[in-house]
Amino acid sequence: MTSCAGMPPPLPMRYADLHTHTYHSDGTRSPKEVIDVARAAGLGIVAISDHDNLAAYFEIRDYAVSQDILLIPATELSCGWRGADIHLLAYAFDPLDEHLERRLGHFRETRQSRGQAMIAKLRAAGYPVRSERVEELAGGGSMGRPHLARALVEAGHAASVQDAFTRLLRPGTPGYVEKERFDIEEAVAIVRSAGGVTSVAHPTLYPNHEKLLPEILEMGVDAIEVLHPQVSEGARKHYAELARSRGRFTTGGSDDHGTVKEKETLGTIRVPEEWIPAILERME
Repeated sequence: MTSCAGMPPPLPMRYADLHTHTYHSDGTRSPKEVIDVARAAGLGIVAISDHDNLAAYFEIRDYAVSQDILLIPATELSCGWRGADIHLLAYAFDPLDEHLERRLGHFRETRQSRGQAMIAKLRAAGYPVRSERVEELAGGGSMGRPHLARALVEAGHAASVQDAFTRLLRPGTPGYVEKERFDIEEAVAIVRSAGGVTSVAHPTLYPNHEKLLPEILEMGVDAIEVLHPQVSEGARKHYAELARSRGRFTTGGSDDHGTVKEKETLGTIRVPEEWIPAILERME
């Protein structure tokens, strides 16, 4: 079918979810399950943004192609700024970049060491969990607090994952151990040198975020995640305008972790592809 001017009709708009997790970091889904759920929800573009690693990308990229899903190389980086834990999402970089992989490997190692230190603290406080079980729940990835939380629930030490976080795994509680973080400017520079772009994840979850976000953009971050389950409509408009006024773009994602969170969110966020040419152009 062609248009009246003899030109082919435009292709239908694709929609993206640019913030998902698998069992390679702190989610419960397999990479294949992420692709299958996303496809069933009518999404055509997906970024699996596991913390500090690309295992899911390499595992599932061929399958994503077979399902007509554009899979964006992505990862989520924990950064420190003014005492806050700021998360940056990195997109569309060269997944084989050696410098980026060295730095990600370092943070995977520190995550593993931190997990073992938290297990030791929990045991000392009277909340024994088996290291082997936490490793199993991590599914081959670096263990993190969500894996510990699930192990605590299984062992009868917490009523729910949220209860485990609240009583035992957040700052000031018996099982918490501080984590190492990227410097924001270093993270931006590494991703940019690998050909990618960065976006501030879930902007309203940081203390004093209205003051922090403009500062973070000044350090070279390319975008703000304005579509997110925990970003209100008012905040979405506010941060979309901030991004526009600073010459940045906007992204979005469900931040899906499977069954770790009380409500599964994959498929609920739909980012129009016209929002993200800076990402799509790099994929070409």
